[in-house]
Amino acid sequence: MDSLVPPLATAEDSDDTEPDPEIFGKTCKKFRDEIYEGPSPEDVPHISLGPFEEEIFASYSGPDCGLHLVHDSSSEQNDNEADTEVAGCKSWSTKDQKAYGICISLYDQHPINGKMSGDPIADAFAVVARKNNAVLLIADGVNWGEKSKLAARCALYGCMKHIQNQLFAESNHPLTTQEALKILRKSIDEAHSMILEKNGGLTTLCACMVCPVANSEQYAVCSVNVGDSYAFIFSRHYGIRELTVGSHDVSSERDIRDAQGAIGPVIGNEPELNNLTCAVSFANKGDVVFLTTDGISDNFDPVVTKVALPRRNSDPNLSLTRDTPLPVYAKPEMSPQERHVYSMKEMERIVHEYELMTEEDCSAQEICGAMVQHVLTLTDAKRKVLENPALYARKKMSSTERKRRDSEIVEKMSKAPGKLDHASLVAYEVGIYGQEEPEETEETTDNDVNVQEKENNNPETESSNKGMLSPQSPPDSKHRKSPMKLFFSKSRHSSTGSSPTTPTKSSPFKPSRQAKTPTSLPVTPKKYFKKSHSLSGSPTSPITPDSPFSPPHKSGTSSTGSKRRSKRNLKVYKRTVSYESNV
Repeated sequence: MDSLVPPLATAEDSDDTEPDPEIFGKTCKKFRDEIYEGPSPEDVPHISLGPFEEEIFASYSGPDCGLHLVHDSSSEQNDNEADTEVAGCKSWSTKDQKAYGICISLYDQHPINGKMSGDPIADAFAVVARKNNAVLLIADGVNWGEKSKLAARCALYGCMKHIQNQLFAESNHPLTTQEALKILRKSIDEAHSMILEKNGGLTTLCACMVCPVANSEQYAVCSVNVGDSYAFIFSRHYGIRELTVGSHDVSSERDIRDAQGAIGPVIGNEPELNNLTCAVSFANKGDVVFLTTDGISDNFDPVVTKVALPRRNSDPNLSLTRDTPLPVYAKPEMSPQERHVYSMKEMERIVHEYELMTEEDCSAQEICGAMVQHVLTLTDAKRKVLENPALYARKKMSSTERKRRDSEIVEKMSKAPGKLDHASLVAYEVGIYGQEEPEETEETTDNDVNVQEKENNNPETESSNKGMLSPQSPPDSKHRKSPMKLFFSKSRHSSTGSSPTTPTKSSPFKPSRQAKTPTSLPVTPKKYFKKSHSLSGSPTSPITPDSPFSPPHKSGTSSTGSKRRSKRNLKVYKRTVSYESNV
C-alpha cells in the first residue's frame, strides 16, 4: 500500500464530523517523517488513536526528587504517605533503559571551596511509560536561583498531574491527535497556575505524549512547547528530526540567550506564549523520542562548537572587481538553516558512532548517555579556563594587570567551544512493553535436519568439531559479551579511541543492556561527576579531569611527575556533584 499523507484540518472541519473511513478505518495510511504544527491543536491532522493501556513500567523524575519536591512541600506527612499517588504515580524513581533521563550541570567548580557555579540546577524532567503510551516532560528554569528551580518543578507537577488525571483517573482517553494536543495545551495552563500558587519564577516547558494510532502499528507523537526546550525523534529509517521546529524560525538568526517564551509571572501574572507550538509527527516501534533543554541542543550548533561562523550579510556598498582578492576564512560560513541541519546530523553522528562500536541499537538510556557525554567533553576546555587555581591566588594586582588578566580570560573563553549551562535530556523508546517478548528462533526444514544428522554420525566431522559449540545450541550466557563490554573493549583497541566523540573505557556513562529491571541499573551519580584535579605549575594550563576520550598516560613519564607532586604537597580537589536522582 502506498504511503499517503492525510489532509490537514481546515476551518470547515469540526469536532462533530465523523472521520473519513478511508483514512481512519481498516485501511489506515502509513506515515513517514512528516511534521504537522501550528499555534493551536486544531491546526494539526485529525488522526484517530487506539486504546491506552494503564500498566506502568517506568516513572522517573529528576534531578533530586524532581516533581516530587512540590508534592512534599505542599502535603502533610502522614502514615499513609507511601500509599498516596503523586501526579498519578506512587513512585518517581522507577527508571528503565527504555524510559530514562539525565540532568547535569556543565558549569565550572571553584577549585578552592568546591562550590559549583549555577547551583542549584534549575532544569527538571519527568517521564511516565506505560505498556503502549508515554508522557515526557522537561523544563528549564530561566536564569539561576531557587525560584527558577522551583518554577521548573512546579511546571512538571502541574502539567503531569493534569495529564494523568485526564487520561486515567477520569478515563478521558483522547480519541484523536487533536484531543491529545488539547490535553497537553491545557496542562501548560495548569503548570502556569501551579507556579503562581507556589510563588515560583520563570521556566520553559515541553510536554510530549506518545499515543498508539488506531488500526496501525505506528504511534503518534504529540507535543506542546513554550520556550527553547525542544522535542526530537530518532528514527531508524529517517534519522533525527526536530518535532518542535515550528517554535523557532530556523531561517533567521537566533540569540541563544533568549528563550523566546516562558510560563510564570513574565508580565504581571501572565506568561509569554509567543512561540507556543502544537506539533504532531509519527514514529515506529524502536524509534526514540527525546526532549532536551538548550544546554544540550545549543551545544550541537556548529557556531557554538566553533566549527563554523555565522553567515554575514553582504554589504551593498562593497564593490568587488576581478583584481580584488576575496577574503579567506579558516572556517566556513553557515546560514541559520544550514546550522539547523548540521545540528541534526551531528546528533545522528554521535548516536551512530555509539551503535557502530557496540554493534547494537541505542536504547533510550544509551542515547541520553552518549549525548550528555558529548557535551561534557565539548565544554571541558571552557571549564579548564575558569577552574585554573592561579586565578584565585591571593596576590596584589594593579588595575592594569587585573584588566589584562580579565581580557585574557575573556579571549580564552571566546575561543573555547561549547556553552556552559544546565543540560537535561529525557528519552523514551517507542513500542509495546510490560511483558516478556518471545525469543526469535530459526525455522529448520527437514533437509536441514537430515544434513545435521549426517554430520553428527560422520566420525571425521565429530573429531574435528570437538570443543566447538553446536549451531543448534547457543553458547552459555556467561561466555557471551554484553554490548557495553564489547563497546569498551573495541574502543581500547581502536585507532580512533582518542577521538573526542568516541567513548573509551573511562567514559562515565556505561549503561548495561543486561539490566532487566529499573533497580538493577549500575550507574551511580559519582561515576558521572567525580573528577579529580591536580594543581598545575603553569597558571594557563590547569590539570582538569582527564577526558573520557583521551588516551591513557604513559607509565614511563608519569612516575617521576607523581614523585615531584608528592614532594610539593600540592592540594588535590575533586569535582563532585551529589544529585542522587540524576542518573
